[in-house]
Amino acid sequence: MAKISIRLTGIKELQQSIERKKDLTPVKMVVAKHGALLQKKTISNMNAAYDAGYSTGATARSVTNDIGDGGLSATVAPHTEYFPYLEYGTRFMSARPTLKPAFAYESIKFVNDLQKLVK
Repeated sequence: MAKISIRLTGIKELQQSIERKKDLTPVKMVVAKHGALLQKKTISNMNAAYDAGYSTGATARSVTNDIGDGGLSATVAPHTEYFPYLEYGTRFMSARPTLKPAFAYESIKFVNDLQKLVK
């Protein structure tokens, strides 16, 4: 399965500032909010992209949002075996990305909400 790698700059400074606040409840709320929004956006993208007559909706139904690290991380992922083929394509099929565009959209709002907590 293909792996996605994301690099965010300025995270160390943001983490240091958040650590100084000690009360991480607002951070956990932001993580939960944007994890749910990422899941919703991914499913919405899948419903729009996977519109062929043979589509069953199994991939969209398999998307989960798991909150971990004591509420400080959210993992949104589809759990069908063939999802990477849909996302990245094959030599016989063009890519129909759904998770990556949803992440690109939601990550900007997520970082903005975290920065509001620092100010």
